[in-house]
Amino acid sequence: MKKETSHSEALRYLSVVGGVLALNSVQAQIKYVDIPDSTLNTNSAFFDLNIDEDTLGVVDYRFIQYVDTGSFKISGSFIQAVSNAGNSVLGLDYANYAYPFNLSPGDNIGPSSVFKGAGGSSALGQLALSADGVSYPNDKFQGAVNGLIGLRFRADRNDTIRSFYAWVRIEVSSDSKSMTIKDMAWNEAYGEAIKAGEGAPWLSQTEVEVQSHLRLQQLGQDLLVNSIKGEAELKIYSLQGALIESRRIEKGEKRIKLDFLTKGILVAKLSDGKEESQLKLLVY
Repeated sequence: MKKETSHSEALRYLSVVGGVLALNSVQAQIKYVDIPDSTLNTNSAFFDLNIDEDTLGVVDYRFIQYVDTGSFKISGSFIQAVSNAGNSVLGLDYANYAYPFNLSPGDNIGPSSVFKGAGGSSALGQLALSADGVSYPNDKFQGAVNGLIGLRFRADRNDTIRSFYAWVRIEVSSDSKSMTIKDMAWNEAYGEAIKAGEGAPWLSQTEVEVQSHLRLQQLGQDLLVNSIKGEAELKIYSLQGALIESRRIEKGEKRIKLDFLTKGILVAKLSDGKEESQLKLLVY
């Protein structure tokens, strides 16, 4: 049964008293947590998430829902990284707004990922937003049934602050007026990556470990392109779908400078006719 959570009675997730189901995956360091479906559907409702269940009850992330607020009837779903300054969300920031990525099962979440989707106690990661019924085109979670968010959080281990990686699965309504937090998992080994969906019973271990032979990764102002099996075609589009750049990629790894592109958020697609890899780019 889904639970409604209001601002005045925030549902705080603490495994000891919350009665949630925690399961270890096949790999012992991946800890899966089945959060009882928690739905936010009233204005200023929020849900606090303490990933590593530390005894101090430190909240790592806060999910916030707004419904028909202000004269423009603004509704939206947001995630906020709180507690340690290093807590952040996988994604990109652009023009003073932060956009978490909606990951696919098996996507990597780790030290090489770009964590600009939200960070700091005052920054909100925008999952979905609408004003007067009109949605925002850059949002990645509007109407998402199984949206996967990548997280990096910091925690003390042996008097040293360490980085850990996690994913959380949510559902966001198509009108941006409701959000449900479903489940999550994190890698208990500090500094080690986790794949989106890894450890979840709805995703088999085999599916998680499938590796694509096409790879795209942004490293600062460069795009790392890797086609393991043969030639591929790289295309870069605007968010509106207009083709900006197209070029053939030889077999192997190549590093491409992005400074020739117009600043903003773009979409890169790498395809060899049989498989396609896609990546959102931030050119700044």
